[in-house]
Amino acid sequence: MKLERPTIIAPDTSHWANWIDAAVRGGDASQTALDLHDRLLRGGRVPFLSMHHLEELLVVDDPVNAKARVTFLRSLPLMAWMQTPGDAVVGSIVDILAAEAVAHDAGYEGIADIRDHVRTSLMRVGAGERAVGVDGLVWDVARHAMRERRVHVGMIAALSGMRSIDDTQTFGEICRQSIRTPAEREEMLSAIHKAAFVRSKMTGSRRSDAEAFEFANEFVARVAAQMPPHDIPVRQLLIDSYVKQGIDEHEVRDDRTIAELSALGTFRSQLAVVAEKTGLPFQRLKRIEMQSLPSWRIADALRRHGQERASKPGSDVHDQHLAALAAYTDILFVDKRTLEDFRRVRQKEPELAALFGEIRKASDFSAIAG
Repeated sequence: MKLERPTIIAPDTSHWANWIDAAVRGGDASQTALDLHDRLLRGGRVPFLSMHHLEELLVVDDPVNAKARVTFLRSLPLMAWMQTPGDAVVGSIVDILAAEAVAHDAGYEGIADIRDHVRTSLMRVGAGERAVGVDGLVWDVARHAMRERRVHVGMIAALSGMRSIDDTQTFGEICRQSIRTPAEREEMLSAIHKAAFVRSKMTGSRRSDAEAFEFANEFVARVAAQMPPHDIPVRQLLIDSYVKQGIDEHEVRDDRTIAELSALGTFRSQLAVVAEKTGLPFQRLKRIEMQSLPSWRIADALRRHGQERASKPGSDVHDQHLAALAAYTDILFVDKRTLEDFRRVRQKEPELAALFGEIRKASDFSAIAG
């Protein structure tokens, strides 16, 4: 079947998982699942796969199930994915951010122009075997690394949004405060441990109290290991921290809020991660302003305008990365909460919303065919 202008749709990870499992396991939904790809193509739709989808599909406990999922993906005659030229695997948010940075450096102005250039340079359409590769053993090895990383991803999700200071204060206000005494440090670490324990129970991973306690212990140990000596002034302590994130010392002004500096530090840290993939020196990438890159704008807007989550599962981290696909696919399928978050962003930031394709919720995998 020849698709003149295919509609690229990005299913939610749960859609991919339920579709594949229904197809390979048999049962009442098996034929519906086996017919779905033909239904998509007849409707001019091509399903999109990213590394974030793939990682969540492979971290399941059952290795046989994981292998079956890879085999199914390889069997699909047509899918879409994003891939950096020269790479051999489906791309992730790292590829998107790197390509956006390169486009900005090349002189593309405006988030719409950058989006269009990146979509043209990274989007691929072809057989599943091209996207996933012909060697299934590669994913057996990768799966182990993904499962080990799952604990770290869960920690990121559980602790996101946790604040130890009031980040609306300015840098100057914080610097006028004194360094904590040893007793105050112990009190602070105890409070962090309690907060980390509570957050761990909010992840939706059904951790036992003992597991959540160990999770909090690990996090507090990391915090304690990074705490500075008692005799470093507050100003120097903070400046050293920001410099490590890629912020130049002259940028750390007394009138900037901790929230502003934290956001800049996060952005610069992400640019440092993608620097090698861009082929550009980090010092050059540092010239890019945060608001210039579409994927950062989307993530930042969802953070500022989205709902506070009562539960923070590890999959939230992948969902945040997949949210960037709102600008790069024709239809992005999301859960009910994320759909509401995007609705709020559309209201608050119409310029950014103009980048988005359709954003929808589908009750089950068969509904993604329309």
